[in-house]
Amino acid sequence: MKHFLILLCLLLLLFTLYNYPARAQPSEGESGKTRSTIYTEEKVANARKNVQQYDWARKTRDNAVQEAEKYLAYGEERLWEMVTPQSLPRSYAVNYELGSPITGKEFNEKYGYRGWLADPLNEPWKLTDPSSGYKFPTNDFESYYKSGLDEHGIFDPKRADKRYLVNELYPEKGPDWGVDDGYGWVDEEGNRWTFIAYYNHWHVWHGGVVDNAIRAFRDAYLYTGDLRYSRAGIILLDRVADVYPEMDVSVYKEEDGYLNSHGGTGKGKIRGSIWEATAVPNYLSAYDAFFPVVEESGAVEFLREKAEKYKLDNPKDTAAAVRKNIEDNLVRQIFPAVKNAQIRGNFGMHQRALAMAAVVLDEPGTTEKWIDWVFQTGGLYSTPDWHLTGGNVMTTLVNQVDRDGFGDEPSTEYNSYWLQQIMDVADVLKGYDRYPKADLYNNVKFRKMFDTRYPLVMADNYTPTIGDSFKAGNPGIVGTVQEHVKAFEQYGKPVHAQLAYRLNGNTTDGLHGDIFSADPEKVVRDIERVVDEKGPFNPGSTNLAGFGFTALRDGKAPSDRGITYKFSELKRIDATAEVTDFLGRIHLETDELGKRIPEAFDIPEDYYDGAGAVQLEAVRKGRRISFAFQVPSTDRYRLEMVPLESTGYGRYEIRIDGKKVKEHDFYGTSPSPEPVDLGEFRLSKGTHTISFVNTGKHPQATNYKLGISKLVLKNRAALTQEAKDSRNLRGLWLYYGRNQVGRHGHKDTLNLGLHAFGLDLSPDLGYPDNFKDRTEWVSNTVSHNTVVVDRSKQKDHWVGIPHHFDAASRVQLIDVEAPKVYPQTERYRRTTAMIRVDEENSYAVDFFRVKGGKEHHFSFHGAEGEVTTEGLNLVPQLKGTYAGEDVEFGEKEPDQPDGWDYAGSGFHYLTRVERDRNPSGPFSVDWKIRDTWGVLPQEEDIHLRLTMLSPVDEVALADGYPPKLPGNPESLRYLIAHRSGEDLESQFVSVLEPYKNQRFIRSIESATLKADGKKVDANTAAAVKVTLSDGRVDYIVNSLDPEVTYTVDGKFRFRGFFGVYSEKGGKPVYAYLHDGRLLGPVDGPPLLQSHGSVKGTVEDFTRELTDQNRLTVKRKGPAIDPKELAGKQIFVETDGERNGAYEILGIRPASGNRWELNLGDITLVRQYKDENDDSKGYVYNLKKGASWRIPLSAEWTGK
Repeated sequence: MKHFLILLCLLLLLFTLYNYPARAQPSEGESGKTRSTIYTEEKVANARKNVQQYDWARKTRDNAVQEAEKYLAYGEERLWEMVTPQSLPRSYAVNYELGSPITGKEFNEKYGYRGWLADPLNEPWKLTDPSSGYKFPTNDFESYYKSGLDEHGIFDPKRADKRYLVNELYPEKGPDWGVDDGYGWVDEEGNRWTFIAYYNHWHVWHGGVVDNAIRAFRDAYLYTGDLRYSRAGIILLDRVADVYPEMDVSVYKEEDGYLNSHGGTGKGKIRGSIWEATAVPNYLSAYDAFFPVVEESGAVEFLREKAEKYKLDNPKDTAAAVRKNIEDNLVRQIFPAVKNAQIRGNFGMHQRALAMAAVVLDEPGTTEKWIDWVFQTGGLYSTPDWHLTGGNVMTTLVNQVDRDGFGDEPSTEYNSYWLQQIMDVADVLKGYDRYPKADLYNNVKFRKMFDTRYPLVMADNYTPTIGDSFKAGNPGIVGTVQEHVKAFEQYGKPVHAQLAYRLNGNTTDGLHGDIFSADPEKVVRDIERVVDEKGPFNPGSTNLAGFGFTALRDGKAPSDRGITYKFSELKRIDATAEVTDFLGRIHLETDELGKRIPEAFDIPEDYYDGAGAVQLEAVRKGRRISFAFQVPSTDRYRLEMVPLESTGYGRYEIRIDGKKVKEHDFYGTSPSPEPVDLGEFRLSKGTHTISFVNTGKHPQATNYKLGISKLVLKNRAALTQEAKDSRNLRGLWLYYGRNQVGRHGHKDTLNLGLHAFGLDLSPDLGYPDNFKDRTEWVSNTVSHNTVVVDRSKQKDHWVGIPHHFDAASRVQLIDVEAPKVYPQTERYRRTTAMIRVDEENSYAVDFFRVKGGKEHHFSFHGAEGEVTTEGLNLVPQLKGTYAGEDVEFGEKEPDQPDGWDYAGSGFHYLTRVERDRNPSGPFSVDWKIRDTWGVLPQEEDIHLRLTMLSPVDEVALADGYPPKLPGNPESLRYLIAHRSGEDLESQFVSVLEPYKNQRFIRSIESATLKADGKKVDANTAAAVKVTLSDGRVDYIVNSLDPEVTYTVDGKFRFRGFFGVYSEKGGKPVYAYLHDGRLLGPVDGPPLLQSHGSVKGTVEDFTRELTDQNRLTVKRKGPAIDPKELAGKQIFVETDGERNGAYEILGIRPASGNRWELNLGDITLVRQYKDENDDSKGYVYNLKKGASWRIPLSAEWTGK
């Protein structure tokens, strides 16, 4: 009976499989793909409809057609022949170290290693040395190559005719001089010059004819439906498929002179693995675009003839046969190439390539397998050979992306690339109907990554330079307009609409949705509605406790308006070099990779996708590009140009209607450069022109390219509105997050920054320019506004522990402890408050407490500018550095190791030292701030003043040096306040006062604290008296012992953590109390009384990854209206690995004394228990029964 049942089950299974209506696997001669999945019928129809309906879409089409026509001019025969096989090497440099065989290293200094010129259409296989005019190779390589083609059309050097290996151009130098057989010319000194490999890399493949033509034909066909473009594209793509399986860059070794972008693995296909990952998506998407018209295009007959002539295995006599060739020899090659690390870049690059291959192939079973691998846990391993074991997408999102959406790199610049890299994967998978669960837009961690831009914006124009980021104080906002448009379309969050509007120049001009969408203008209408209802972008104060960043902000955002044109949508009148979409910067994973790839900051990957940027691929002086733009009405206009910056960009003369108006150097590294003022002009209604003509380049620039984003026109009405908007935005930020130097972080825990009057008043040093300076100075603790303990840099930590945050009044407050950065300390804690004076001014009071160790050095620096002091008797140190008179600049401690392991003070980088070895009391240092980056329309008298009230043993001023990057200030003046002693306990109390023209503070002094009638000198409490110029007197008091009742200056009683008491004319006018019980005059009733805080325990919480997170808590103590808690922060006890600070978005009563708190899209999941087995569940950031507290605030304003 048992055997009968088994047999019956097998028969039923076979019957089911026989009748199951699944699509069969493709048989020999067939392709597996049946439809377009990237460019669906609906999307293509939308694009062509939008081209007919919208000017911007027509211009997009026209530019695509213009580019495609350029490559059609080669002819189909020549395009087919231009696809080179594995037997011809590729290299991104001719000789990276030596430059040119004629002018040597001078070539690199003047033109960069990519300065060689070529004209593939008119002079194939020739390079021109712009430094000398010489051409290489000197032999007729074109004839040599053609003579070496075998019966399959593949170059075989053994068959090639050696009579073409003779110097024809410069016979006086000898028959072998400059001759290249494809493998380079070796000169008399044994140096290899890889002319042909360089030409093959840059002018055939990467950014060359083959890659650019495929992309151009794809776009032109999609927007027009013209079969000429699809025919040429299919011919070219099919030939790429013929050679792709054999492509393997690993046989061309670096030690033999062949350089490729592989990051040290030696792996790659057509080019190194990193750039291969950026190139293959264009092949794949092109196939998807051409798929429906393979037969209709007429390409089959051409390919059949080629297959017959060259005896190819696939006859290519049907559309199905052509499709199968492309699928088998290109699309199906991607998965093994990714696994073998031949296609591998930064996170997101190879995952995108494989995800696109899966979606484009669209084959049941295979597609799901490939997508599963993209999400599968895995990494890069070197044995037995370099290989990848999984795409690691889910583990990365869950384990490495924090609850605020930031990756595990501390750097605000490096972190900004995480979204784009993962978004590339998400966009491929979005809406794919065969595997909807792979849609990353539904993943809360990915969703939060869109929220990593706007909370960082300071003074409407800056991103804090945390870690290896940007430069010292340069303006710029990370992210793109299109990122925020996409986020707003997807999630509907108003702040994304506001920031898109801001980044677009405070206008919707030129904004639109995807050209493939049904209604691309809907998002514009929605953005305008949000801005009309909620106003322009003006983020309030924020505490990102997952990332470890707090911003306290005040002031009104500017609302300048104008007409904005994207250069990519303007009509191009002429261009004397190739024009491309901007190829943005992708930073590599490690410095070692960066060293191996000279263009680590200029990888051809479109980071600014959709931003409307244009790049002129100029490689010599004199190149130009011109655009036409429309002026709606005759008026006087100010014209502004929004540039891009790159180390490969040149210097350009800018002309309006043929007349020079400005010269601008586009060399730089800012992710979001300031608009460039071109001047004011009276322009008549109608068409005008703007031209850019290259006049040279910066000495350190590697090329003559140009990157431009937008043209802005502001008429008189817009200028009047702009003039009304005063620069009254100000803000203070505190960083307490990751500080791992190896992850591009700095040892900068509790670092503080300030912005006011349009400037960064205390900039971090930014991106380092060499390894020694990076490890000993730029990333060291002393170069930041924090405290150094025992002359050593901080230890690694993930994030500090906030205890208080409040931003609901004119007093704003942050209080954070970092217990792990100095293990010898019991306390390392900073409490800082920003206090409003009026609509334009605020000041900050800072309490930095350290307990433990033997030496404490409080470090602070202002921006570039002159420095004056009060209360100090400074004596110049005649030689040496702050490390000592006998310690020279850059000379580290003898007992400290080099490199990553260096843990010393960094004092040997501080020079021009002045010391007051016995400061007698409070002192002030005043920086007169210079507008280093030319942000302000005219020079202004802006200052930052620090007044220190607490006693110190010594005060020094010294010069510290930002990295030697273009535009950086030469030096910054540092204040170092030093204390020493056994079991040292310090309380550094200071007031930070930004002001313009004249001070708004009359005096600053310590206030007397008494408890039980006795003066308090403890380092756990302090009070400050600030007298303003208008007669208002502010008392600021802070205590770590909230149970003690203090009397402050005999004026008022205070019991709590933080309080502000203001008088005018001897009468109280304002009071503020945070986490306190009592504040009021000594001779009257209390102005404020409160419970101080609400406490309790955790009952339950959301345990899945979701954007709807709840925390159920049990309250202890007196009753309170829960509605008062919305917007406040709850601080939950954790295991110490992460903090438990969360914003309460909403709250509702549950049963008994329980509340349910709405935490929104902030997940309580920390990581997987086992990254190799997600079925084991998650590690959470808190646990049931954990204690919590919510500090309360109270405010009183007199009549």
